[in-house]
Amino acid sequence: MFDITLKPAQIEFVALPGGTITQIYNITNNSNTGLTVDTSVLPWKPTGFDGSVSYDGVISDPNIQFSLVSPEDKLGSPFVLMPKSTRQVILKINISPDASLNDYYYTFFVSQRQSSPGKYSFSGTSGKIGSHLLLSVSQTENPASQISVENFSTLPSLKDIFLTRITFNAQVKNDSKYFLKTIGNLTISKNNLVIKKINLLPQNVLANHSRNLQCTESCTISPPFWPGTYTATISFDPLVSDKSFSTTFFVFPFSLLILLIIPAVFFFIKAKNKTKPTKNPA
Repeated sequence: MFDITLKPAQIEFVALPGGTITQIYNITNNSNTGLTVDTSVLPWKPTGFDGSVSYDGVISDPNIQFSLVSPEDKLGSPFVLMPKSTRQVILKINISPDASLNDYYYTFFVSQRQSSPGKYSFSGTSGKIGSHLLLSVSQTENPASQISVENFSTLPSLKDIFLTRITFNAQVKNDSKYFLKTIGNLTISKNNLVIKKINLLPQNVLANHSRNLQCTESCTISPPFWPGTYTATISFDPLVSDKSFSTTFFVFPFSLLILLIIPAVFFFIKAKNKTKPTKNPA
């Protein structure tokens, strides 16, 4: 049974060209049986707008080299994890002086072998667990970022003061060579009065890629509202961007009008029936 924990689940580094990085990983076998596993590192690229990644057709950059520090450990070489035990491995990353100044995305994998001779042999069970590695090769500790917001919209199209829950949608676009985090907030205001401020979920937006906006709670506000025009503004931490992005929307008093119209129609019909002339009997 494949039941392994790998920590940390993700690491993020900024390094100089020609630099070296080491990262300690703890691999824990949570099962009651020994497992034969090996390690590997694969490059990946982002896909879609939800944080998904793909390993298909991604070629590792020769200027970024990986190895394990311990003499008895080697990437791709199998070893046995005893039941309920933890093994520590140290990943070493060598960055060539010729490495381009941009991001590199990899995953450190721990994989169960399909078969293994000896005491811990098994068949038909396999698994893999990975830890993402986001590496920025830069001459500065805080690489410059360039961020924009696209498709900023509100749903539904018709918004009522009592009956409509309003949802905010947007995509955050990273126009720079380095990943950034969506640290900031979504502010909803009316007549310059803040109605609600919602913190953005600080998720990574990778280089030259876009990602759907998410909030720590949910990107929604609930009625009741005053009728009129509202402004929704997305602003980021100054270290990310000093720009803000806004959209406006209108809330209608549909339900209030209906509540007023129905009694008016009822009384109108009742009054009309009262004034209708009656026929005299023959």
